[in-house]
Amino acid sequence: MKKLKSNWLHFFILLLPLIDFSTSIASWEHFPISIGLIIKGLFLMYACCYLIKHLPKKKILVLMSIYILTYFGYLLTTDNRLATEAINLIKIFYLPTLILFFSEYESKSITKKTLTIVCLEYLLLYIVPFFFGGGHNISEVYPNKELYLSYFYIGNELSNVFIIGAPIVVLYLLESNSYLLRGIFIILGLITMILMSTKTFYGCLFIILIYFFITKRKHLLRFIKQNQLKFLVTIVVVLVGCIVYVPKADLTKNIKASLEHYEINNVDELFTFENIDHIIYSNRLTFLENVYQNYKESPLKENFFGIGRTKINEIKNVEIDIFDIFYSIGIVGMTFYCIFFFYALKRSELKGVYKFTFILLLIVSCFTGHVLLSPFTSTFLALLVLISKNDKGRMKKDILFVSNMYPDKASPHYGIFVKNSYELLKENGFSIDLVVMYKTKGKIKKLLAYIKMCGSSLLKATWNNYDFIYVHFVSHTTMGVIIPYICSKNTQLVINVHGNDIVADTNTDKNYLVLSRCFLKFADKVISPSHYFASILKKEYNIPKEKIVVYPSGGVDIEKFQKIDKKEAKKKAGLDENTNYFGFVARLEKDKGYDTLIKAIHEIKRDLEKVKFLIVGSGNEEEEFNQLVKEYQVEEWIERKPLVSQEELVFIYNALEAFIYPTRRKSESLGLTGLEAMACECLVIGSNKYGPSDYLIHKQNAITFTPYDELELAEKIKEVLQIKKEEKRKLTKKARQKSEEYSFANTKDTLINIFKK
Repeated sequence: MKKLKSNWLHFFILLLPLIDFSTSIASWEHFPISIGLIIKGLFLMYACCYLIKHLPKKKILVLMSIYILTYFGYLLTTDNRLATEAINLIKIFYLPTLILFFSEYESKSITKKTLTIVCLEYLLLYIVPFFFGGGHNISEVYPNKELYLSYFYIGNELSNVFIIGAPIVVLYLLESNSYLLRGIFIILGLITMILMSTKTFYGCLFIILIYFFITKRKHLLRFIKQNQLKFLVTIVVVLVGCIVYVPKADLTKNIKASLEHYEINNVDELFTFENIDHIIYSNRLTFLENVYQNYKESPLKENFFGIGRTKINEIKNVEIDIFDIFYSIGIVGMTFYCIFFFYALKRSELKGVYKFTFILLLIVSCFTGHVLLSPFTSTFLALLVLISKNDKGRMKKDILFVSNMYPDKASPHYGIFVKNSYELLKENGFSIDLVVMYKTKGKIKKLLAYIKMCGSSLLKATWNNYDFIYVHFVSHTTMGVIIPYICSKNTQLVINVHGNDIVADTNTDKNYLVLSRCFLKFADKVISPSHYFASILKKEYNIPKEKIVVYPSGGVDIEKFQKIDKKEAKKKAGLDENTNYFGFVARLEKDKGYDTLIKAIHEIKRDLEKVKFLIVGSGNEEEEFNQLVKEYQVEEWIERKPLVSQEELVFIYNALEAFIYPTRRKSESLGLTGLEAMACECLVIGSNKYGPSDYLIHKQNAITFTPYDELELAEKIKEVLQIKKEEKRKLTKKARQKSEEYSFANTKDTLINIFKK
């Protein structure tokens, strides 16, 4: 339940840019209701309910309730509009309420990464319309000013959000491995600086720059010492950029227009009270004087409870938040506001860059508006409390694990070796983000699944700091992570090859080998399931020997795959106790060798008595299999089972006279089913080429034959039917020993050691 709440809040925060964007569009269209105010009002109600339930000491809530009831009682004696005053009160107490809420609320998912993503959303919503010729300019409201607003309505609110986000984004980017992410933000940030021509925005950016120079001075001095030429070039580029840009900037034009409008011809004239008001404060001090005079001449009760937002609107907002709050709710309201505000701050855990940012915005609120009284801005100002609480330093995970095959309930064996590798790393303390595909039917669904997998891995690899990116099936899964990997530092790429990603079975596969060849060049380590595949990587892909690690796809669980009594096994597997079974366990697909087996059965079927061949599996060539069985008239010698669980496979292997493994796929990288059968002390009749040749040794632990040769396979089946028990027992004991070499316990360190730092 707690996780659900956390995810809900995280989603709400990520949705805020779209809510604010939609609200602003509605404002331009003079829509009578503020969408954002309604949604944030509901959020405020949720925050209040949460505090009522969870705040340990509720005296402050009781105190505020008394004030609010008293204030509304007072309003009934005035001519002020209740709706206007109610909205004003909500805006005033929105920030301290959220500060207190985020101080108490637990949501580990909301971090500086969350705010960085939100800032990216705002940047894109602000910039993209500009390139398509859309959006509004502040000159539509104030003819003497220039400021691109996009579809946002109030430039100061958006400017304040960028100011809140800037220090946290800079911190996140400094900690990030991704040069790609840094590049994106630098480009978008520079464009925003050109378009966002407000004095507050530029002034705060300068203060933020000084803050990071001071706090990161050791790193900066080290960088300058190590990269003197780069630093010098950067300074020159920045200075040249300023010289070229500043005279043409909208901010410069606005200042010039104001100087001309107020007939200010020299510096001395600028530093008069009147001109400071005009140029620096945009006449806010004049508005303040007007409101002050009204407040001064008001009755004593209005001095205590405020003249109200209704009257201030009639005069003209001061647009300096601290004064707009004071004059609207008076001495009593301001006293309660300060008590509540500082109580909430006391319970918060603001530290470092978050404390600096919060103080910076409080200072801004003393010179301009839309900070303390704007839910648009104050939501993120309050959010700094929760992010600060969750900030445990540099955000990092060990591994991004990406695969285009992974088991699920519908296909429990699909990519089971991939899942085994994931669980092994997880059990050994590695923190892992998993991005996988499940078995999907249909070209469109498969395409969408690949797009989702590549998109998700691209975002995760870009946004998160990983020590390793670990991909399975090089040609199809590396696409999403290759650019973030290239544009990163301190991240290693580990590629696990599997089959037709480096060895083509079909003409279509050949097209993908070009991608594999390209991606493998970037790999820091390449995991090969077998020595057979390792030789291909060295000879055909020129992968250095020191980069290749042979790891048998998760290994064999020899605790699960063990010898049991054959009669019991047949009973458990639902097989006839009086029949001798040979088994084939594989997908019915091209070059798995089922056709060679059917032809071999045809050759010896007349010599077979009480013998059947158990075919376990299904696949793309199910129809071809059935036609071949009919063509060679071997129906009565074949028994079928669909894909079964590993638990049932144990019984099947133990019920067999021999396991037949006739693969002729060049892309057969290892073949775990052969090893599983050997672990159950089941004799294997297998291919003497490709992956299985790593562990099948003729007449030592198995009987091998040449793929495609159904006559040789037929002879081997007859040989097994006639083999002496002692000779068979020696072969199966050696088979068990060989499988133990490939056991989970004996191979796990090979994988773990790759990812040790």
